[in-house]
Amino acid sequence: MELTKEQVGKVQHFLETKNFDYLDLKIEVLDHMVSEIEMLMDKNITFNKAFKMVTLKWQDDFKMTSSLYFGIQYSESKIVIKKAIKQFRLYFLLYVVSYFLPLILLKLSDISFSESFVSFANGFLMSFILCMNVYVLYIFIKVKKSKVKTTASFVLRTQYFGLIFLVVSLLVGVFDKNGSLNPVMTGFTFAGFAVVFICNRFYKKHLAVISKFKSV
Repeated sequence: MELTKEQVGKVQHFLETKNFDYLDLKIEVLDHMVSEIEMLMDKNITFNKAFKMVTLKWQDDFKMTSSLYFGIQYSESKIVIKKAIKQFRLYFLLYVVSYFLPLILLKLSDISFSESFVSFANGFLMSFILCMNVYVLYIFIKVKKSKVKTTASFVLRTQYFGLIFLVVSLLVGVFDKNGSLNPVMTGFTFAGFAVVFICNRFYKKHLAVISKFKSV
């Protein structure tokens, strides 16, 4: 049995009371809830009773929670966290590998560079790291100004602080006094680059969602 506009509006109002305004999820969740209510009504259950049954079933999905993937300080409804983890899991692995792989390799090797190379590399890295910081700041401002919430924008919000890795490596430097790469600082640098890559990927995902729903 297909719901009337008024009945669909009641489901939409329920979602609004939960402050569930993620662009890529609210239409999907609305469709799921409407379909479940219609299935119950096909079994001769009244709309009001079916609505209550379905909203009670979904209550747990709207509870605020957090994940170690993003840090316990970033909480959102369970349904958002679940989709964010699904999107982010592989990138989290990249993030971990980008730090530990250079760290381990440099711990096992003893390579030093000339003073002239170190001077050139430091200058290049300083310029490159500054550009990366400016780019992520640009992403932050653009997402903030759009005021559109997506699962990708939630992931982005949890990643900005990761730029601290680049800031630390910029201030301390990646080379020791003897001209060899510092394993910890090199790991920080690569982890920072991973953060920039992740921010770029999820910014594009965020824009893709906005573009998709604008054309609908």
